[in-house]
Amino acid sequence: MASLEAVRQALRLLRAHKTRSLLTLFGLVWGTAAVILLVSWGEGVRVMLEGAFFKAGKNMGEVWAGRISEDFTPAVDRRYLWYTIEDLETLRQRARLPVVIGGETEEMLPAAYRQRALNVEVRGIEPEIMAIRGVPLAAGRGITRADVDHRRRVAVIGDTVRRTLLGADGGLDSWIRIAGKPFRVVGVLEAVGTQLNRDGMLIDDQAWVPLSTFQVNWPRWWTDDFVIGKILYRMPSRDLLEETEMEVRAILAERLGASADDTEAVGIHSAVKVLRRIPLDQMRGVLFVLAAATLVIGGIGVLSMMLDSVYERRHEIGVRLAIGARRRDIVAQFFLETLTITGLGGLAGAALGIGASWFLGGLDVPDLVPVPILDRGIVVLALGVMGCVGLAAGVIPAWQAARVDPASTLRME
Repeated sequence: MASLEAVRQALRLLRAHKTRSLLTLFGLVWGTAAVILLVSWGEGVRVMLEGAFFKAGKNMGEVWAGRISEDFTPAVDRRYLWYTIEDLETLRQRARLPVVIGGETEEMLPAAYRQRALNVEVRGIEPEIMAIRGVPLAAGRGITRADVDHRRRVAVIGDTVRRTLLGADGGLDSWIRIAGKPFRVVGVLEAVGTQLNRDGMLIDDQAWVPLSTFQVNWPRWWTDDFVIGKILYRMPSRDLLEETEMEVRAILAERLGASADDTEAVGIHSAVKVLRRIPLDQMRGVLFVLAAATLVIGGIGVLSMMLDSVYERRHEIGVRLAIGARRRDIVAQFFLETLTITGLGGLAGAALGIGASWFLGGLDVPDLVPVPILDRGIVVLALGVMGCVGLAAGVIPAWQAARVDPASTLRME
């Protein structure tokens, strides 16, 4: 019953001072909603950046051959390097950390279909590249091991190539000509969109063919070897970035006759390394602090309101103490009133923050526009902060109420 009376008294207090109550509740509502919105938006930024960086391949590393560095050989002897099938197979056999390893090479070539033509980035790939890049197929199939073994003239094309080159009258099993050679379209990739990490043209603008077919039809002029332009791998975990890179570089450097420390001879790039440089956790922390500060300001408003209430109700407090009420009952009364007011504002703010996050998260926005991503933990966090503010705002008024002297208040009357 005492708790129910405290709630009623809190509601009477809000009705008695409508303007002040409105401003105080606004601070609590906006502060709680801000915590949910800003932390959810920070999570949306993280997911958006990870998605944009990993569209070309999640946890992927790219390895290319360069030149022997001047630090390891005289400048006049800085020979150019390249990878072959033997290097790729050796890496597959000896490397323990990479989950999947595949080779690819690329070149800009003209492609034509009926009366339409455009320049396309053609990539010769192995089936493993399909798994590493992880781009879903909109239709058809990907490049298979049989395609590579039999040097088939088949192609998997990106979404932009499909729309621009094939148009409405072309699709699976259409025959296109790449640099004058016929290729059958066996698969179409889903639209990938904007990529923050790219190693050439966008995937939507590419055409993928079997690696062996590419090597036979477009060999490199400086060697009779079947050259692999780049080796891709997927690391088992982002936490193993450095370890995986060191293992891959050591194996390939030995194959090329270079030093394992020569980063110019064996170049490695990963979007994971780039993403680590972006202070996402720090940014989310700053957003949380800013939102929590707004909630604290609302708590100060509650504190001011309750201190005024203690002053205005000194006679009531004195009468209750004079007729036998215990001081801890007075403390509990004002403490519960404060928690009721902060609870009303916090719950209303949580509803506003959740509704706004759901609404913004449901909007159809471009790839690089972050939207709030709400989860249960964020709501619990906001309500937890609101509860701490309520507890802090209730301590001082309750303490002040308990210190009221019954004799002095009755003499004032």
